Amino acid sequence: MNNHTAHLMPKRLSLAIALALTASLSVHAEQDQDNGAASAAPAAPFSYWPQADTERWECSQCPDVSGTEGDVTVGVGYVSEESAFFGRYTGLDDDGLYFLGGVRASYSSEDEKYLDLEASNLGLDTRSLALRGGERGRYRARLNYDQIPGFVAENPRTVFRGVGSTQLTLPADWERANTTGDMGRLNDSLTDIRLDSRRDTLGVGVEFWRGRAWDYGIDYRRTEQDGFKIQGGSFLTTASLLPVKVDRVTDQIEARIAYREQNWHAAASYHVSLFNNRADSVTWDNPFSLGGEQGRMAQEPDNRFHQVTLSGGWRPTSRLNTSGRLAMGRMEQDDTFLAPTINPNLDAPGLPRSDLDGRVNTLTGNVRAVYAAGSRLTVTGEGFYDDRDNRTARDEFVQVGTDTFVGPARINRPYSFERLGGRLIADFRASDKVRLSAGGRAEQVERTFQEVDKTETTAGWGEIRSTPTDRVDMTLRLTREQRRLDDDYSALPDVIPEENPLLRKYHLASRDRDQVRADLSYMVSDRVSLGLSGDYAKDDYDRSRVGLIDARDVAYTLDISAAPRDDLTVSAFYGRERIESTLASSAAFGFPDWTADQRDTIDSFGLTLEARDVGRDGFDAGIDYGYSSGKGRITMRTGAPVAALPDLESRLNTVKLYGRYRVNDRLSVRVDYLYERYRSKDFTLDNVAPDTIPSVLTLGEESPNYSAHFIGTSLNYRF
Repeated sequence: MNNHTAHLMPKRLSLAIALALTASLSVHAEQDQDNGAASAAPAAPFSYWPQADTERWECSQCPDVSGTEGDVTVGVGYVSEESAFFGRYTGLDDDGLYFLGGVRASYSSEDEKYLDLEASNLGLDTRSLALRGGERGRYRARLNYDQIPGFVAENPRTVFRGVGSTQLTLPADWERANTTGDMGRLNDSLTDIRLDSRRDTLGVGVEFWRGRAWDYGIDYRRTEQDGFKIQGGSFLTTASLLPVKVDRVTDQIEARIAYREQNWHAAASYHVSLFNNRADSVTWDNPFSLGGEQGRMAQEPDNRFHQVTLSGGWRPTSRLNTSGRLAMGRMEQDDTFLAPTINPNLDAPGLPRSDLDGRVNTLTGNVRAVYAAGSRLTVTGEGFYDDRDNRTARDEFVQVGTDTFVGPARINRPYSFERLGGRLIADFRASDKVRLSAGGRAEQVERTFQEVDKTETTAGWGEIRSTPTDRVDMTLRLTREQRRLDDDYSALPDVIPEENPLLRKYHLASRDRDQVRADLSYMVSDRVSLGLSGDYAKDDYDRSRVGLIDARDVAYTLDISAAPRDDLTVSAFYGRERIESTLASSAAFGFPDWTADQRDTIDSFGLTLEARDVGRDGFDAGIDYGYSSGKGRITMRTGAPVAALPDLESRLNTVKLYGRYRVNDRLSVRVDYLYERYRSKDFTLDNVAPDTIPSVLTLGEESPNYSAHFIGTSLNYRF
């Protein structure tokens, strides 16, 4: 629920970093969907290549404009220090020189045909290309490609050979032992390895319009992921961290058709996503003398997802607007099972079938209506339904534990759920200066093969927004939410190891949630504005004995923006967030006998200054400064004295300077400087050598710490 490692920076800290790099950094982010699922989206780069000066461009999309225009950027950049973490999502992970380049070009003809080209970061591993063209009002087509590098580990080392393949072996002279300290060839066998990742995405699409009523389109996207991930492989009581190869391909196709009339519209689409894992297993030699000589683990299996979506809207009167959406899908997975074991000393049990033959039917839908009851009151109602019907067959499987022993038989549990609910919102304009809003939501979730059969959640909120003067805007919002169980919480009977019957998983447990949000903005003058916001949230799991007991989140932000002169703008902000939670557990498999209190504190500060036509016409300059720090503290409370866990810490300082001089209307020169200093402490990594833990062979990776300088200069020519 909360971030337990400070080097994985919370959202406000990440926001501060992004703001600190505003001048010539652009940040995109798309997270992975389910790991190994048949749908994937690229995570995202920073863009370091200098941006074009578009302030004086003419509009290429306006009527009666034809011809070609654009710009070309070429330059060189230098990075002072090699750091995989500094180069995450940027490609600037090595020290030395980099080529900076990009192109933007637009062509438009008098008969409404057009073609746009945009290429950026051509000298970096974050390069991208986009080509768009067509005829306005009739059709358009696109082609795009982007490449994104990723960060996996800082300075890892391993004894395994064959890194980059699906077969990890030990050196020929390796000496197996019960503990890492007794592995006589460990230090001599360690080799430095580079663990990173790369994602390449290619997309094409075309769309047609027929008059003002019909439009059709089809899109295709192929995403390839290559590189590494770190995964643990175990034998009974010992384990090794493995550099596991990643080689995945996801193909997605979507076709759609839509029709529009004055008071209604309808659309239909078909989406298919095909996931292919070309590294579907990993085999490794066991460096310990306990357990079998080799182990093998399956990776994410190939799978498919198909979905048909119908949507539409109807506006019968000027006061009523309705819309709806219905999506029907199917997920399938039939990869061939691996053999139960590769240990020749075990009598391998048989499999009930050769593959999972998994199938999950999905059905989601919602309807929405907005009614303007008068000039002051608007009412919005919405109903939603979400069903995941897992049709995978149930069979009895005989377990093989870590390629070491044959365990008891178990039956797979194909989990399903059904969610039904609705929302009602009323917005009332009490006066020209006061607006009141209130709403409620009810939701019921029924589950199969889970500790709880049914949960019911209700929530209500109220908001008041006031503008007492033309310069002041205030908002206060209160929310109350309750989740209750329809039946008793029951531990699953066939889970191994057995669960504590007092345990309550936080996403299934009864919970009371209270939230308060307040915002204030004040225009001090026509050139100065102030903003203040605060958030408070508290979760109580008062019916849980073992598990998450409570959680609190308090955050506030203060910001100021000013334009002392027409050619000068200044902005700054400061924010703090504090997240606290309490967890109770039991070492005796019964009533709680120890608790852990976690507290994360995040501070962030940013300052931006931009000046135009400094000293002389045509010279612009700017500076960004960003500071972020995060600290995580875990306090254990037991019946006996216990040593405190070290704090988790991260601190980032960023300075960005730029200067741009317009030589003439077509040519400009730009210089960028970036300094980034990052310090972190993580007790799960710091001073943990490969042999520090007797029963775990680690990669000896380190917490990222660096001080890096980047300087770049470029020419931009507009044609």
